[in-house]
Amino acid sequence: MLRTMRKDFKKYSWTLWLVIIVFLLGFSFTDIFTGGSASDSVVAKIGKQEINVEQFQKRLFQVLDNYKNQMKNNFNKELITQMRIPEQILQNLINSEIIQNEANKLSLRATKSELKNMIVNFPAFQKDGNFVGITEYKRYLAIFRTNAKDFESDLKKDIVNNKLKEVVTASMIVDNTTLREQYKNENDSAEVEYVKLKINSEKSDFSASDMELQNYFEKNKERFKTPEKRKGNIIVLKYDDFRKDLKLAETDFYNYFRSNKEQFQTPEKTRIYRLFMEYTESNREEILKNIEELKGTLNTENFESSAKIYSTDSKKSNGGDWGFSEWKSFTSQEQSIIKSLKQSEISDPVDTLSGFSILFAKEKESEMQEHYETAKPKIVNIMEREELRNIVKSKLDKIYAKVKGKTDLSAIKKDKSLSIIETEYLTSGEAVKDVEQFGYLSRKFFNMNEMDINYPVEFMDGIAIVQLTSVKEPEDELFENVKEKVNEIVIADKQIVDAVRKSESFSSSLNNLSEKDQIEAFLEKNDLKLESVDYKRGNELADLGKDEGLDAIIFSSKEGQFSKPLRIGDNIAIFRANKIKVTSEADFTREKTQFYKKKLEEIKNNYFISYIMGKRAKYQVGINQKLYEKVKESVISRFN
Repeated sequence: MLRTMRKDFKKYSWTLWLVIIVFLLGFSFTDIFTGGSASDSVVAKIGKQEINVEQFQKRLFQVLDNYKNQMKNNFNKELITQMRIPEQILQNLINSEIIQNEANKLSLRATKSELKNMIVNFPAFQKDGNFVGITEYKRYLAIFRTNAKDFESDLKKDIVNNKLKEVVTASMIVDNTTLREQYKNENDSAEVEYVKLKINSEKSDFSASDMELQNYFEKNKERFKTPEKRKGNIIVLKYDDFRKDLKLAETDFYNYFRSNKEQFQTPEKTRIYRLFMEYTESNREEILKNIEELKGTLNTENFESSAKIYSTDSKKSNGGDWGFSEWKSFTSQEQSIIKSLKQSEISDPVDTLSGFSILFAKEKESEMQEHYETAKPKIVNIMEREELRNIVKSKLDKIYAKVKGKTDLSAIKKDKSLSIIETEYLTSGEAVKDVEQFGYLSRKFFNMNEMDINYPVEFMDGIAIVQLTSVKEPEDELFENVKEKVNEIVIADKQIVDAVRKSESFSSSLNNLSEKDQIEAFLEKNDLKLESVDYKRGNELADLGKDEGLDAIIFSSKEGQFSKPLRIGDNIAIFRANKIKVTSEADFTREKTQFYKKKLEEIKNNYFISYIMGKRAKYQVGINQKLYEKVKESVISRFN
């Protein structure tokens, strides 16, 4: 519900709501369907605490509605399923109850003054350093489809969560050696250019003897194990087999269009340019003064050229152009201002808590409503698929009722209209022949225990009941079976070692060239390209990966000089570091106090996640799966 707003709030003060979302992804949702209430109104129980349908449904609607507002027509039922949003919401509610219970044991409460202080200092509710007032506060909440009562209830939980975290992490510290290392990683940087050298693997002059191959295999047997494989039984009903049962008419399509016109709108498009100036705690006021003065000089003609000079973010080189969609990663406050900007309008400076930004809406296209005839093919597809899904699921519900809670599918073997498909042993993501080609069903096997029965398992073409019957663990391969693969690896290694030796001459040649155009000509002649990146100690390079030697070769090199070749995995690269920044002991001493607070907070957060996960294991958590599925389908069906 508050995810967008809490992007700002996360920077302002740690909130457990966000941490829950982070560690949710570590849970296997289906693993906790181990009982629980069969009530028609209770979705989940945590000990004696209950989460009812209204709670779950309301929260799910709010979250999905916010996603829809942000993503427009890009947000649909398929994406909701892929992102596992309903599962996350229910897990969030469960974890929240557990946290509140733990806090209650310690009599932790949120006072009125604490709540008031949190609201008036909330970044989204600030203007010129002051609280925007009750009217603006409620208007802002309304934008996110919530009200003050619900929002403040969540804030109270945040306050209590934070108090509980402080209690359980009170004794934690960061030792000086670790702190210094982390400080270097975050603050040592360099503007790096590098050349990735190509290795010709199409033709090789290298060979390897059987003895070499055998020795390599013996030393690296773990690389040549067979993958784990699983097999099972599946009952599948495909949508296309039930098209004859469809009973949709023209009036159904038109009524759907009238009731869901917002789904058939071309969303508003805004192309945003941003001039961003980063600040630190020590120079914030100076940067604010500078950007306010700069704002007075900006217009539609000089904005891009000014951004190239003054901006400090990754889009500086192209005039601050964030296009029509990349700006959606901005803070919620910036996004809110963008929505209010008219075409060609330039905003006042916006405080993002890491810097100040000025936003320029260069292009703005209004939202357009699609006509019925144009939208009809899409409507037919949506309604037919939903109707087919309902038909198939209704039939499989009756079948599943016969096998639910049992250890095999024998209860339905007498039904000659159904066939139980016994799969071969499959790797995760491998297609089930003649059934499903994208690996949905085989991946499900790898989230199950032997003899478990799982339903419903949805894939592109239908729905299935799935049972895992056998697991084949990884095994050592025989040398004869992988000899060809071993040979490829050994030859590739030889090619790389030889390429490293030969590429040393490239580095020497590049360092003998002093002019930029000479270097460019040399690289072009050898079909090479110079890439640029801002590098921080301990990082990896997107197209090369990470290597321990990267830091050494970049931070110990002479500025402007090309390095010796470095092998990173199956790649070779030559680096040139420009504008190297290496922090000193004096830098560390000066910023140590503030940096310590930051890193300690991160450590406390991580520990508290583990603490809550440990507490969760002691609670009896039961979920009414049938009711959960019913509510989930009812809600997400509105987001086709």
